[in-house]
Amino acid sequence: MGFTQVKGKVVTVEQPSYVLYTAFSDMRNFVAALPPDKKESVVATEDTIEGEVQGFKMGLRISHKTPFSSLMFQSFGQAPFEFAITVFFDAIDSYRTAFHLELNADLPMMVKMMLGSKLQAGIDQMTEQLGMVLSGKIDPSKIDPEAFAEEMKKRYS
Repeated sequence: MGFTQVKGKVVTVEQPSYVLYTAFSDMRNFVAALPPDKKESVVATEDTIEGEVQGFKMGLRISHKTPFSSLMFQSFGQAPFEFAITVFFDAIDSYRTAFHLELNADLPMMVKMMLGSKLQAGIDQMTEQLGMVLSGKIDPSKIDPEAFAEEMKKRYS
């Protein structure tokens, strides 16, 4: 296993940082944004979310909160490797936030060799899409998480 850190690009979101933090700090909000046919297999509490992704029963739990500036999500369940995603909300002013993700993963050497720098592109794309949803440019119910996972798998395999 090898430790990998990927810092996503920074996008500006037309929302105050406290609004973004509040939305991300309750995992039930993620379920509410899913398309109706995806909601039935997802279970969420305020601090956890769990569902099936490409045959694996995986979940995320909030493991650390810094009010209005960051949240850390830790993997649990049948994830193929341990990882954490930290979401940062840096207030630019009262109405805009610099938003970015940081992935920390303990990747098996083979996965690390196969994915390499492709992880950066995946995290950047995820950041862009989340930024567009948070700015109201994309309806979150129109995003299919399985299609996104399948696209990432094709693109980075």
